[in-house]
Amino acid sequence: MTTVKPGASLDGEQLTDLLMRLLLDADLRARLADEGAEAVAANQGELECLASVDLAELDTTARRLRSQVWRPGSGGGLATTFPRSLRLLRDAGATESDLLTGFLGSPHFARFRLIPYTAPGLSVEEAFASYLLDAAAGSGALRNTVTHELMIALFTALTCEQPLSFVIEAEGIVRTDRGHAAVRAYAAASAATWAAASVEHSADAEAVHYAYFTTSAGLAHGVVSGRVAAAFEAEPSDRRETARRALARRGLW
Repeated sequence: MTTVKPGASLDGEQLTDLLMRLLLDADLRARLADEGAEAVAANQGELECLASVDLAELDTTARRLRSQVWRPGSGGGLATTFPRSLRLLRDAGATESDLLTGFLGSPHFARFRLIPYTAPGLSVEEAFASYLLDAAAGSGALRNTVTHELMIALFTALTCEQPLSFVIEAEGIVRTDRGHAAVRAYAAASAATWAAASVEHSADAEAVHYAYFTTSAGLAHGVVSGRVAAAFEAEPSDRRETARRALARRGLW
């Protein structure tokens, strides 16, 4: 049995951390139920909190959290944001339950701020994408699809939510007179499987440029030519400025 050392009551940040550990760690909840608060408390402050926990309510809240992250009833959620990625993962033998459990216990989830006022953090979509990309080594189709679905989620937020309630760490998103834009290179075979993409690809699966734009009418995205992709070049050039002017005339830059 763990010996609990005397200590002050928990402050707000410590209490939030303890509650999140309880909600995310099924083994911790099981130990609390089977062995009692003294077995899992790290200090007197935690002991005071844990001793007052309603175990049935804790389990209900933990299940509700998993459901809300994965598939909230009002729309959104990871299952809705990453449908093609999850289909590829299911085809490879992964289950939704295992993916969610792995994500919730990962350092990637810790970078998402479930309670926004505690500190700046990533969106749950970017945190989940980072988790999937770490596990997708060697799978080009999965990496392409996760990245594409993340970009759709981020640009949807950039179109609809100002100011953002989260930070964005995805590289290559640039500011334009219309808002934001980004371009990514994907295998043509991957892009051809996305409903918004009209791509003729050859058997050698050459890369295509795929761009995302916020506009006054909403999100615009799709495969673009190399001349359009030149607008995203880092170094100033006539080629870049010509591409940006052409996009501006179309309401995209």
